[in-house]
Amino acid sequence: MTSTNPVSAIRTAMAASTRAEHEDGVPVAGAADRSDTAGPFGLPAPDPRMVQQARDHLTPRHATGVDLFLWEAMGRPMPDRDAIAAVISAGDRAQRGTGDSPEPVEVAAALLVLSAVRLTLDQTEAHLLNTAHASGMGSEQIAAILDVSVEDAEERYRLLKPRLDEPAAPPCPPPAARPSARKTATRPASRGRPTWDELDDGDWEF
Repeated sequence: MTSTNPVSAIRTAMAASTRAEHEDGVPVAGAADRSDTAGPFGLPAPDPRMVQQARDHLTPRHATGVDLFLWEAMGRPMPDRDAIAAVISAGDRAQRGTGDSPEPVEVAAALLVLSAVRLTLDQTEAHLLNTAHASGMGSEQIAAILDVSVEDAEERYRLLKPRLDEPAAPPCPPPAARPSARKTATRPASRGRPTWDELDDGDWEF
């Protein structure tokens, strides 16, 4: 009897659920498309398409308030850390017996989003360390600021620098500002939803 790969099953379930709720869902990334480049802790960079799919899966289940409005009006996912925190909170409530436990597919989606957050932070730190070196700071100074040994500081930079070449999955950019009276051109609606510029004040009434 052939066994089912649980990770593949979770990814397939997440993809099917997302496509059912989001008509422009992103195709599931194949194994050949995944990055084999491991980060400082041995974790590969997540496939950007899978990360976006995970965001699209979590947002309609956990977004509230403005985040829910932006999702329904523009298809903009909720902030990554808020989505991760929502899944953790659901798990905490389940352990206290005050709610249902999040489904494995939701936890899998949160782990993918967390991988994207980690990659973004690693790339940000690598960029900042590049800036530090370019400004004339030496390893001794950086190590003193980080309160680590010079060897640890140099090793951390060596591990982080290759992450700059890994494919990132940046969060959706903030909506464009409303046009002034002197500028009325707007961008075309994306995926059949109104753009931020096309929304009027009445759309903000909850």
